[in-house]
Amino acid sequence: MNAHTESRPALGIVGAGKVGGALARLAHAHGYVITAVNSRQPSDAVALAEVVGAQVVASAAEVVARADLTLLTIPDDALAAMASTLTTTAPLTPKAIIHTSGAHSHDVLAPLAAYGYLIGSLHPAYPFSGPVESLAGVGFAVEASGEPLATWLRDLIDALGGRALAIPPGGKPIYHAALSIASNYTVTLYALAETLLRSLGADRAEAAAAILPLLDATVDNIHQRGIPDALTGPLVRGDAGTVAAHLAALEASDADTAQLYRALARATLPLVEARGVETDELARLLDADA
Repeated sequence: MNAHTESRPALGIVGAGKVGGALARLAHAHGYVITAVNSRQPSDAVALAEVVGAQVVASAAEVVARADLTLLTIPDDALAAMASTLTTTAPLTPKAIIHTSGAHSHDVLAPLAAYGYLIGSLHPAYPFSGPVESLAGVGFAVEASGEPLATWLRDLIDALGGRALAIPPGGKPIYHAALSIASNYTVTLYALAETLLRSLGADRAEAAAAILPLLDATVDNIHQRGIPDALTGPLVRGDAGTVAAHLAALEASDADTAQLYRALARATLPLVEARGVETDELARLLDADA
């Protein structure tokens, strides 16, 4: 490792898409030096390099040669091939190389570790759908094979205002499943709720007016009150009659949605019990005809 970057490594970026671009821009804004950028889309690399003062290079190996810590912000399916390629093209002097996949552990970079490279992963739990002004308060899943990489990653997270979440060996699939449930399937549940309202004659705007403020208030309740106190609705009121009416209506219109309703309600019962509500009648109702 270069002695002059002992406290803050020089960063290199392979993949100048949404994630790589956001991390590079924010790190640069917080005083990190970005030495080199490479991307499948040369125009993306040029645009990013101009913002962060980096040099555009022709290969990932050249990024590794110029950086102390290289971020592979590339598609998940490309990581194994990239690791294999870098074992034959990257500098012989070991550096640190990490990826930003939420699904893969740092083991996907194991071929590089065999050559003495420090390997790791850094996944910001954030939906990169557009420009990102800040990652303050965002959780970052972190894996590192050793020092100084572990310290470098913690320091980078601190500089960005994030919060580190250390992932134990083998824990990445559970971590990523948790994020998928919270983020991806919220969209699925919204779509189901919209479909139900549209079956009653509401248009999309009318459905959104009914659902979005409810979602916003629910997220705010979680922020303000936490789990389980943020829970509202018929289950936490012990209102078995309302739940029975929901099930009857759903089973008459869409058996799959009724089955999902039952599964979600069952998963909610521990939260209801934590609020001190008796759940035996609700449990019997949810298990009936299941």
